[in-house]
Amino acid sequence: MRTFGWILVFLGLLLLMREFQPSFLDWLRPYAPYIRDAFWGVTLIAFGLYMLTRRALRRAVLILYLIYLLLYLVV
Repeated sequence: MRTFGWILVFLGLLLLMREFQPSFLDWLRPYAPYIRDAFWGVTLIAFGLYMLTRRALRRAVLILYLIYLLLYLVV
């Protein structure tokens, strides 16, 4: 639960930075359509990999998906 709390705090900080200083994320603007359009494909692949892998790899799949989700929410 602590990890999830840290992820929420980090997401909140990124959203605040986007709100108060939009130039903070300008380097991601060219990639925004690609990040948004690939949401369902990435979600299905991540869910499938999560179901197929063992415990050690599940954590890696989950972390990579959370990074993608943060990008999706911030961009």
